[in-house]
Parts: sequence; structure tokens; C-alpha cells
Amino acid sequence: MNAQSGSATNTPAGEVTAAPTVPKGAKGARRRKKSAGKGSGLSTRARKVIGLTLTVVLAIACILVLTSYQRSFEGEFTPPTPEPSGVALVFVPSQMDADARTISGDLLAFLGPQLKDSEGKAKVDIAIEVLPSLTDTIVEVAEGQVASPTPLSLPAPGVVQRYPLDAYELDFVVRATSLSPDGSDDSNLTTDASVFFAVPGWSYETDTQAAASSTAAVSGTVVRAGSTKMVAVLMLVLMVALAVIAVMVVQSSAAGRMRLDLSVASWITAMLFALLPIRGFLPGDPPVGSWIDMLVFFWVEATIMLCVALTAIGLLVRARRQA
Repeated sequence: MNAQSGSATNTPAGEVTAAPTVPKGAKGARRRKKSAGKGSGLSTRARKVIGLTLTVVLAIACILVLTSYQRSFEGEFTPPTPEPSGVALVFVPSQMDADARTISGDLLAFLGPQLKDSEGKAKVDIAIEVLPSLTDTIVEVAEGQVASPTPLSLPAPGVVQRYPLDAYELDFVVRATSLSPDGSDDSNLTTDASVFFAVPGWSYETDTQAAASSTAAVSGTVVRAGSTKMVAVLMLVLMVALAVIAVMVVQSSAAGRMRLDLSVASWITAMLFALLPIRGFLPGDPPVGSWIDMLVFFWVEATIMLCVALTAIGLLVRARRQA
């Protein structure tokens, strides 16, 4: 008989042998391993689905952002056709300063056939008045000169703290006058005005544009491009996600499902300071105190700071118990 424990069986030769016995602990471990394997398979499959979904969503968002960004400055400029004895003016913005609430660019003047010679030089002195303007309100085109682009800065009232949903009004009036040598025979010219807007990160929506007359008025609204809005919303959502993850990590550590050590505290603390430059790199550089700060960023920072404090308290309590 074998010395090993187990039930004895008779062989055809009459010899008695012991059947091997599997310990109960081994059977339980084997069952737990099988059940863990099944759970791991489901968990792995779920992680793959989530990862694939996030990849597709980010890829779609990237395509939309690039498409919207390119559309903000892909317009093609077409010179206007002025009246035979009139002037067509086009304001071409090159920079939008939301903090200063100004729009800067060039004012282009196109003279009618009766106001210029074959070389494109003005036959008479022409004065162009732009109101309101932060630069010279009167632009002059002297007789014998070609009308050249003139730097122009216009006010654009708006509230930058509403980023990225802020909007700025662009309203101005222009008038062109033909000047006589002694000023006794000045006459208003037929004037047409328009805006050619191609500033990256911004878009322009025309509200009203008066027909050609002695005085032309233009009214429109400048808003953030769709690419800027999408990037801002995406970054805010990711900030909230990081705060939620930090809370879950602290909760798991407090419940004993995760070991609380200095690496966890270091990660949460690093995330606290990493969000600051990300906030400063938002497109358009919104000022501190914008509504996105009041709605999202400050609360995300406060949540992470609370997680850092709870983690530090947990480490201190554990150190005191082990002392």
C-alpha cells in the first residue's frame, strides 16, 4: 500500500494501490482561477471596446476641428466692382484682439473707371472717412497716386469672459468725398463697403450691408470659429474626467482595494499642477475669471486639491499606526 493518503482500489493482480487525492485547497484555488479568468476575459473585452470607442471619438473630433479651422481662412478674395464714378471699400481684418476689443487690418480702396486713369492713378483728390475708428478717421488718396492699403483699427464691443461663446460687434460707416482745390466743389461719391474676413480661429457673420450710396454702413458679428469651441469643450471635458479619476483613486485607496502609497499622492499632486498650463494653452488665451473657470476649471482644481489632502491624511494615519 502506498503511503500517500487517498482511497484504496484493487487491481486485477490483487495489489492494492492508493488513488491520488486532490487537496480541497487546490480545488478551490483552481475554481477561483477559472472564475477569475472568465471575469478577466469580460473585463479585457470591455476595455478594448471602450478604448476603440474613445479612439474613434477622438479621431472624429480631430477631423472636425481641422476642417473647421481650415474653413476659417480658406476664403478667396475677389476684388469688388465699384460704380463708374464711385468707390468700393473692403476692410480686410488681420488680427482680432478680444482683450482689447479691437479688430485691426487694412482698408482697401477700389476706384471707379471715371475716377482713375489707365494706370490706376486717381484723377482727383479723394477723402475716405471711416467712423468709428481707433486710427485716422480720414484716409486720403491724392491726385496722381494709386490707392494703397491703409492700416485701420476698429472697435469691437464684446465680453471676452464668455469664452468660447463670446461675440463681438463690428459696425462702421464709410463715406468717400471728391475734393476740389478750394473746397467749394466737394461732392460725395457713391460708396460701397464690405468685409473680407479670414482670421484663423474666428468667423464673421454679416448682419447688414447697405447698398451703394453716398454713405455705406456695415454691421456684423465676429465669433469664435467652430474649431476653437470644439477644442475648448474637449479640454474641459477631459479636465472633469481627470478629477473624477482622482476621486475614484482616493476612494479605492480608502476602501482597501488599492494600496495607498507615495506614488499615488505624487500622481494626484502632479495632476494638480499639470492642469494649470493646459488651462493657459486654450485657443484664444481666455483671461482668468472667464465663465469656463467658474463653471469647470476652479471646481476641478478644488476637487483635486481635496483628493491630495485626503491622500496625505491617509498616509499620515497609516504611518502613525505602523509606528
